[in-house]
Amino acid sequence: MIPDQSTQSEQDTVPEITLRIPGPWESPEQLQDALAKSLSGYILPTPEPGSEMSLLHEPSGQRFRLSAAGPDEEIVELFAGSGRMSPQELKALQNHKVKVFVAGPGGSPEAARTFLAIGAALIKAGALGVMVDNSGNCHGHRDWLALAADQAMGGMYWAFVSVTASEEEAFSAGMHCLGYRDGELRDPVDPKAAGMMLHEFLGYSYQSGAALVDGDPIGSPAGPEFFLRHVECTRFPKHSPWHNPYGVWRLEKTGGEEE
Repeated sequence: MIPDQSTQSEQDTVPEITLRIPGPWESPEQLQDALAKSLSGYILPTPEPGSEMSLLHEPSGQRFRLSAAGPDEEIVELFAGSGRMSPQELKALQNHKVKVFVAGPGGSPEAARTFLAIGAALIKAGALGVMVDNSGNCHGHRDWLALAADQAMGGMYWAFVSVTASEEEAFSAGMHCLGYRDGELRDPVDPKAAGMMLHEFLGYSYQSGAALVDGDPIGSPAGPEFFLRHVECTRFPKHSPWHNPYGVWRLEKTGGEEE
């Protein structure tokens, strides 16, 4: 399976994956103790004077940037909106003491798999949920552990990728975590159906191994409904974790005029 290729220079930019993880820890020492007890292989090494904190995977030697911020009154509402958390999980989230941010290179299924493991390690150390800053996806601890345990490719997709649909447009975010282009569809007839269709298309582009190119027809056995058009990601600014440097597949309706 080969991630999307592009002739644009921005393709050379490796996107970062950033996880936002609310937890009960009141100090770095508490987090380190919890990680040690979890036996996940991740530790919080003591930083050198003047250097930033990091998360270290001891077996591989991989390091990831780690930072922290205080509790957030709005985070419960964000997680509740995902529909992925139970009332009990949301109640526990209200008492979080800190938000931990873990960041590192994304842009491939292997990188995304690593961040699934990072989120799982922190959940085993007491984390109360995982938010993917690249797409806004919010997961309860049971949901994230189930997705991380999925050895097929579907778990990674549902962990990192979101789709938003309205009467004006349907669009995705988070595909760059996996190394692929996002998708968009303008003026959908049925927003809910358009969102489901976009998920189906993105799942195909990610899991099929097919080499998609500009102008490819997309549709059913009855005939093509859309043509693919590769466009730059302009929906989100380049400094945003939502920005996809690989670009976007725009699904243009057959018979429509290109803009």
